[in-house]
Amino acid sequence: MKVLITGGMGVIGSTVSRTFVHEGYRPVLMARHLDRDLIRPIEDKVDIELGDVLDFPRVLSILQSYNVTHVIHLAALIGALSNKNPPQSIKINVIGTLNILEAARFMKVRRVIYMSAKGVYGHIDGEYAHPTYRPLTEDHPKNPVRIYESAKLMGEHIGEFYQRTYGLEFAALRASSSYGPGKTVRHGGMAVVSKIIEGAHAGNPVKISKGADQKNDFIYNKDIAHGIYLACTASRLNHTAYNLGTGVGVTLGDVAAEVTRVIPQADIEIGPGLHYMEGPTHYYCIYDVTRARQDLGFSPQFTLSGSIEDYIETLQELGPEKREGE
Repeated sequence: MKVLITGGMGVIGSTVSRTFVHEGYRPVLMARHLDRDLIRPIEDKVDIELGDVLDFPRVLSILQSYNVTHVIHLAALIGALSNKNPPQSIKINVIGTLNILEAARFMKVRRVIYMSAKGVYGHIDGEYAHPTYRPLTEDHPKNPVRIYESAKLMGEHIGEFYQRTYGLEFAALRASSSYGPGKTVRHGGMAVVSKIIEGAHAGNPVKISKGADQKNDFIYNKDIAHGIYLACTASRLNHTAYNLGTGVGVTLGDVAAEVTRVIPQADIEIGPGLHYMEGPTHYYCIYDVTRARQDLGFSPQFTLSGSIEDYIETLQELGPEKREGE
């Protein structure tokens, strides 16, 4: 098996890359720009190819040069940037995904694993929201609100078409609310759990006005990477979409308590109440991960406390990451 990881130096991509290296593979990482910050420990154990998913000949060339058999497609224009530039969002997140799938078909790649988004489900309410939190399955209605999630859902539909029409093995993975090293720098205000952990680690006070009581399904990036690895290596995929989450509801208050246990001097203040992300859309929910457990053998490898300890160890290993413009 030879794996190409688009976006392989990003927040989740770098973690996926480290997972494959740990499992004995030498993945090919494709990205538009060289960014070593999150892959320093494995840089000599991967192949790096600069290229744009909108450059179809370049994608074909990389697949051919390395005899790629499996593609993990993580490259995307993330939510906040997509909102600011809808045309570019559609180009990268829809046309770019189409290019990956078409190139995979042309080069007879066996399987494409596609990173979708929790937001394809849209606003979560009723029995799936506070206070009952009925576990949300993959069959829940899809009502994306933002251009980013709309594009991600279109990518799912395109992948399903390629599977039905050409026999290309395909699965979309929808991670619950994620956290991991590098997210505060690259994803900004959306990275609430990372803000708490990285702020405390840096010795900075962390103040969040409300939300200490809001439950959500938070998943550590290493568990997402593990799920992606399992989806890539599974002998058979029985579905085209899988939830990756913990199946457990956690509050920001729980996160703050665990961070303070590891870093006793941490200065964290989180106001009471719900809906810490504010805005009109509520994405908070708890995933049903039965499908991923049964088909992929997936289960989270990290508890909340274990993930926070590992997160801090990883930050120390990686060293400081520069913010854009520094």
